[in-house]
Amino acid sequence: MVLRTGPMPSAQPSLNADLAREVAARLIAGHSEQLISFQLSGYGAPDYIQKHIQLARQNPFFQGASAISDMVQRQNWILETERASQRLHPESRTIPRHERLSPETFLKEHYSVHRPVILTGLVDDWPALSKWSPDYMEDKVGRDTPIELQKGRESTKSFEIDKLKLKTQIPFGEMADFLRSGKPSNDMYVTANNGAANRQALAPLWEDFSDIPGYTQSTSENDGFLWIGPQGTLTPFHHDLTHNLLIQVAGRKKVHIVPSYEEARMRPIRKYFSQWSLDDMLAAPAERRPQLLECEIGPGDALYIPVGWWHHVIGLEQSYSVLFTNFLWPNTYTNAYMGG
Repeated sequence: MVLRTGPMPSAQPSLNADLAREVAARLIAGHSEQLISFQLSGYGAPDYIQKHIQLARQNPFFQGASAISDMVQRQNWILETERASQRLHPESRTIPRHERLSPETFLKEHYSVHRPVILTGLVDDWPALSKWSPDYMEDKVGRDTPIELQKGRESTKSFEIDKLKLKTQIPFGEMADFLRSGKPSNDMYVTANNGAANRQALAPLWEDFSDIPGYTQSTSENDGFLWIGPQGTLTPFHHDLTHNLLIQVAGRKKVHIVPSYEEARMRPIRKYFSQWSLDDMLAAPAERRPQLLECEIGPGDALYIPVGWWHHVIGLEQSYSVLFTNFLWPNTYTNAYMGG
């Protein structure tokens, strides 16, 4: 038998997991130890809370998380300086319109500096502008041709996050009938997310539009995405991993846009979605809400949305749109974390 000599080890206080999480979160947020003890006094005496603070600071996992938090806070600081500087620009609170803007000017004043713009006069020769309607599309595509779309969007509040679960195949004629009814709805919508499945089925419609010389270039994998929906479609706040050129063919859409440097105020979830609804954002105190830009686009308008900029889109009328991401300039920004 081996006898232990010397003083007995001091008893360690029991760890309260809920308190530990609260302490860690407040330390990461930069709260003082005195404030944390006051905020969490409901968990026990100051000494008990102080012991949890000490354990947190000694924990290597917390130390790693703290280092990442410092890095994120520095990045947020850089974004705040960018925000302050950008708001000095005379166009920082509006989305300008430019008629037949040259590709060189677009690259210099918008694409390379991430500044949205509505371009007009670029697609005036597209047959789609005068032809696209439920009847015309049904005749071109075929009433019985199966297409993929999101169906049942009104059955869940998280329809955008759950869009993969809502993918459904129906005959194009069913969609045409739905559009002809004129009923406002967010329940059925053909979006860019359905592009890969629909490229062959909707191929005849590609005869009615084309690339924009000096702006885009066609490739076998990337020559446009179609959006087809009734009045009342809604795409909540999110950002994409590419620069986008949203070209309105028929109908009108209202678009709200938030700059990428407002990241800290956008309450992001699932990487590129936001917890904000438009109504909540408009009702929030000015100091809490991000800067919000608003525009309306109609037939022939091409809205440039820079990569990383948040946007919210409402279909004011039955609407047909073409989305291009195949710019002549670099447009690949996915990485191991921000996977597309």
